[in-house]
Amino acid sequence: MTSSKSTARLAGLLWILVGVTTGVSLGYVRSKLIVFADAAATATNIVTSESLFRVGIVSTVLSQIFLLFLGLTLFRLFKRTNKTLVNVILASTLVSAAIGVVNTLNNIGAVTVLTNPDYRKAFQPEEINMLAMLFLRLNNFGIGLLEVFTAIFLFALGLLVIRSAALPQVLGFFLIIGACAFPINTFSKILLPQFHPALITQLTMLCNAIGPLATMLWLLIKGVREPQLIAEP
Repeated sequence: MTSSKSTARLAGLLWILVGVTTGVSLGYVRSKLIVFADAAATATNIVTSESLFRVGIVSTVLSQIFLLFLGLTLFRLFKRTNKTLVNVILASTLVSAAIGVVNTLNNIGAVTVLTNPDYRKAFQPEEINMLAMLFLRLNNFGIGLLEVFTAIFLFALGLLVIRSAALPQVLGFFLIIGACAFPINTFSKILLPQFHPALITQLTMLCNAIGPLATMLWLLIKGVREPQLIAEP
């Protein structure tokens, strides 16, 4: 039991670190510098705040490293409960981390074309701005793909919480609700980009405001009850 509680608290800490580093890169840097409707303004923001933009890139990579170890820690915590669900949790975090790291190349591409003098000699300013915006939009779609696998992670974890009673079952239901919101947001962006309102993204974030935050805090503060062995689905 002591070992389980320690592992749970480590998982809670890692999840908080994922949240903090993601908040820096997406919640602060991205919202402060990127204006998707205005390539010129975005280019100016990135050039004048290049260091901040690069901090956002580093923060994204760190968040994926923490996510990787979060998956491994949760696997260790629940590996004796249900092999199928814990394997899904681990696999989804591994894929999410891989997508997240590779996706940072788009942001690196954007800042490179905007700040490297060689590109400024080869292209007109408008062309450079639009090329940088292309990289940023690709990064945005990469985040959407990452959300799909985040949804798989949250759904599997929510189901495991409900069935194992290691944590309050209500947390599992909140995790599943948040998980279902992510694919709706991502696939609507891909299938109906011209009709995708910001409201869908806002509702997705709202649906995920309770489950993940409450679960990570519970893991960090309370730990877990001894997980019960559950039947394979």
